[in-house]
Amino acid sequence: MDVKEVLKNLAYENDLLDDQVRIFVTDTRLDVSRIEDYALMKGKEVLLRAIFRNCYGDAFTDSPMEFSGTLKEAMESCDRPALVALLNAVMKCLGLIDRTVHCHREEPEKCAEILVETLKTMDVKKIGIIGFQPAFVKAISEAFGKGNVMVSDRDPENVGRVKYGVTIMDSEKNEELIKNSDIVLATGSSFVNGTLDEILELSKKWEKRVIFYGTSIAGGAKLLGLERFCALGR
Repeated sequence: MDVKEVLKNLAYENDLLDDQVRIFVTDTRLDVSRIEDYALMKGKEVLLRAIFRNCYGDAFTDSPMEFSGTLKEAMESCDRPALVALLNAVMKCLGLIDRTVHCHREEPEKCAEILVETLKTMDVKKIGIIGFQPAFVKAISEAFGKGNVMVSDRDPENVGRVKYGVTIMDSEKNEELIKNSDIVLATGSSFVNGTLDEILELSKKWEKRVIFYGTSIAGGAKLLGLERFCALGR
């Protein structure tokens, strides 16, 4: 999806081009007393936040940036992660989506508990997780059994390591993960980093249900008709 083109259409349709925009790196203040390996807290990723008409939109990225200016100027100078954050803020302001702001403190763990209860209502045993989200991996492996959980990640520091009893696979093995899972949970960051299409193609090939999680894909999920889970986003 061409995020810039979508923003351009929204801007022209709603006369938004001259509205002010601010984009910056924000702190989610996650509680690390029980879980220490959040990518945000390790400095591997940052959370970009866009402000548009007092509405907020977030996006994960490993390419931090700051911007202040009009929406038109933002579309001309910002990279994809910043534009995704901005798309989320604009669509939130237009009443098209909700839960565009990341949760904080201990809320990822509470979100994981809600996710586990949701999964228990489904006829699933083997669960694939694309993108290492430690609170999710911990809660799901405890609830469904370590042998029933497969996890992949793009971070070479995670690949091959055992996290909460599960060995993290390289993201190049996503097809194996999808093929052997009853359901797939995929990070919403895939909408930012360009891996979304591959995940969708593989899930279609193997006829697997995929649920994208998080705030980054709020706007993208709405526009593409994708299933999203984000229990405690704001």
